[in-house]
Amino acid sequence: MFERRLKIFFALLAGIVGLLIVRAANLQLVHGDYWRKQSRETLKRPTFVETARGRILDYRGRVVAVDEPCIDAAVDYRAIEKTPAWMREMALARIAQRMPAEYRKASHDARLEMVREATDGVSHDIDVMWDTLAAESGKSREDIEDIKGTIFRHVDFRRRVVWYKRYEQAMKDRAEPAGTQEPWYREFLSGDSAAPELDNFNVEVAEQFQAHVILSAISTETHNRLKKHIEEYPGLELRPSKHRYYPYQSVACHTIGNLSGVKKEDQDNDPCIGDDLRQYRPTDLVGRSGVEALCERTLRGVRGRLVRIAGHDEIVEQTEAVPGGDVRISLDMDLQAQIENVFSKMEWTENGVVVESHPMHGAAVVIEIPTSQVRALVSYPTYDLNHYDDQYAKMALDEINRPLSNRATQAALEPGSTVKPLVGIAAVGEGIINVNSTIECTGYLIIDGKKQPISGRCWTASKYAAKYGDEVVKHHKMPYGAEHPTGFLTLVDAIQRSCNVFFETLGDKLGLERLSVWMDRFGLGRPTGIGLPERSGQLPRSYHGPTQRSVSWFCGIGQSHVLATPIQMANVAATIARDGIWMRPKLVSGGPAVPGATEDRVDLHLDPAALAAVKEGMWKVVNTRAGSGYDVRRQDIAVCGKTGTAQAMKFSYIKRDERGRELTNERGRPERVFPEVFTREKPNGELPWYRGTGNGGTELSHAWFIGFAPAENPRIAFAVMLEYGGAGGKDAAPVVKALLEAAKEHGYLGAQ
Repeated sequence: MFERRLKIFFALLAGIVGLLIVRAANLQLVHGDYWRKQSRETLKRPTFVETARGRILDYRGRVVAVDEPCIDAAVDYRAIEKTPAWMREMALARIAQRMPAEYRKASHDARLEMVREATDGVSHDIDVMWDTLAAESGKSREDIEDIKGTIFRHVDFRRRVVWYKRYEQAMKDRAEPAGTQEPWYREFLSGDSAAPELDNFNVEVAEQFQAHVILSAISTETHNRLKKHIEEYPGLELRPSKHRYYPYQSVACHTIGNLSGVKKEDQDNDPCIGDDLRQYRPTDLVGRSGVEALCERTLRGVRGRLVRIAGHDEIVEQTEAVPGGDVRISLDMDLQAQIENVFSKMEWTENGVVVESHPMHGAAVVIEIPTSQVRALVSYPTYDLNHYDDQYAKMALDEINRPLSNRATQAALEPGSTVKPLVGIAAVGEGIINVNSTIECTGYLIIDGKKQPISGRCWTASKYAAKYGDEVVKHHKMPYGAEHPTGFLTLVDAIQRSCNVFFETLGDKLGLERLSVWMDRFGLGRPTGIGLPERSGQLPRSYHGPTQRSVSWFCGIGQSHVLATPIQMANVAATIARDGIWMRPKLVSGGPAVPGATEDRVDLHLDPAALAAVKEGMWKVVNTRAGSGYDVRRQDIAVCGKTGTAQAMKFSYIKRDERGRELTNERGRPERVFPEVFTREKPNGELPWYRGTGNGGTELSHAWFIGFAPAENPRIAFAVMLEYGGAGGKDAAPVVKALLEAAKEHGYLGAQ
């Protein structure tokens, strides 16, 4: 019986061994390649190679933005995390370097104590390193902790990606349905999902053993100081890298834009998610504004990858990085710089003597008429793009100067009399007047036979009433021998003399809706589609109050419920110069389509006689004594223009404490500061751009000037806006004159 049982036992044992041998043979011979491949895949450690961002070039091929070599201060992830095994390794290395003999002779307990003390020293030196890096960069420890947090999230993201890929491969190998993956896939990768816990799996990625950038593009002085003490800072590496460099510094800063760290929404909306080489990683930089954002897909490169087997230096796979593509913009940076320089130091002269000189806030736009390419898009004040990160916190709280605002596309203000050519074309188009119709200006608006003594006062009458009397002041009562024979003005006369009464009368007859329709046709009330953030402005139909008729008078002269941006008004001038062809302003040559952009070219089918009259009136604005823009007249080039003086509200800003927090009044509302205006008699050194003019400096106005040149063959259109600048014809003239001179110098008004 015993022998029988023994035989059965050995038979079962032999069967089991046989099955194991068959299984082993199956694994080794039949599926050996598969499992060797799986083992090798598990041991692979990919390392990413960063790519270079594409360059931004101006119209003439000058480099505007480029990646340049620099030195980054990076720290080993194990030092950031204070990984116990790595800390012990560093401690042992210090002991071996500083006290090898003592360690060898020490007892077991003494050695443990030496390692503990050395480990505490490594931890202390890491803390000192963070303080040093914060001090060298001008950041706070909280800022450094935020950077460390970003790195932790990045490594966690990479671990989740690797885990998911292994999970996905296992699902495929087992031929299990994958229909339940999608609902948690994206949330899991971003770290928001409660799906399978990552810590339950032994997943390691190369980023856990690499150094991560803490400070990018450090200065030479910082590099030298850190290098001198680098042995005192565990895990610190000073390594070659690239950073974004802007050779023109502050020139066109609002248009060029800036980069910033990737945010969660960037990753969520990334069309390249799932592609390791293209998708955003938490430590990447992304175009956040301007052309850097508009052309992100073109400028953004494709990173490379090096794959090694764990524990080996040999590269088993390699994918080369692909740099981003170059982008050429339409701006002429030299032209842009010259115009910006005028804003930085405006000068007003009288009889050849400078009577006022200081910076002014404002904007200027130059559009090449045949192509609609924007050659200058000026907004002042500016800031240095190379120091954007350092200055951002201060600039974001600067409510007085608002340097981050792109006034060329985002300053939606009342355009004043610059809309009068448009209103005249609308009135002819609607059959309200013809080009030979006349309206008498007696100094006051007459509606239904009644004089409007307050609402409809003529600015010309107001200006010369003291000299000529206030009974009947017609446009023929003007200095310089610019008398009008009758005071009955045609459309040409009314534009030349910027007669409020004439255009208030047209505004009354057109009404808010028809004014809105025509302003909309010229591109007001909506973005131009240039590709940068824009304010839409406002059309007269936005008003729904009880006094619509009187509001229409003011809208007819560009006041009240009419708001426009400098880019919109420059395009109005360009549309008139093209005989009624509206074109979308273009910023990027051959670049990406602008999301939501309007059509590129629209024929407005304007009345030819109305266009001819408006152009003649705009020519007379600049080239005759009766014109309000006579100060910019040139002997060599015939310029057509239209000035605008738009009444403005008092400027105020929210009062803040030394930490930038809003202060409130006793009613819990933000406390506002109303500063004193600047006048030549009482200068305000803190706000020199906040100018008060007329009547002892009590009048506040934004100064506008739009136009095109040369008159006979228009090549450029322009718009200039000075915040609180004063009168359009007189106070905006220095910018317009400099703009025209620069345009000629660079070949946009004829031979260079």
